[in-house]
Amino acid sequence: MTATISVRVEGPVGLDEPDELLAELGRETGLQWRLDVPDEDGGTLDGGLSAALLIAALSSATTTVVQAAVQRAIDSWRARRLDPPPVTIIVLPPPQPPRPPAAADGERPAAPEGS
Repeated sequence: MTATISVRVEGPVGLDEPDELLAELGRETGLQWRLDVPDEDGGTLDGGLSAALLIAALSSATTTVVQAAVQRAIDSWRARRLDPPPVTIIVLPPPQPPRPPAAADGERPAAPEGS
């Protein structure tokens, strides 16, 4: 199972800036990232994007290590801007398998089949 990490950049973003951040995130984390532009935000009057969502899947990588690498890439990218847009990092853990229901008080849990 894989977790998902996403980076949301809000505010005016130039047309080439998401690609620059994608490249920086890829170099820093070693993960494949994809760009998703949310429909509800659309563009700005100057043609730039008003929001961008960059998403990658985490598999065997340690989430904490990847989050630190993502933060370094974002800090570096934002440092090159005169007016850096707000950036949010979101980590969604993999879905957990359903757990069997707990036995009621005084009842023994059902034995697994074949035992």
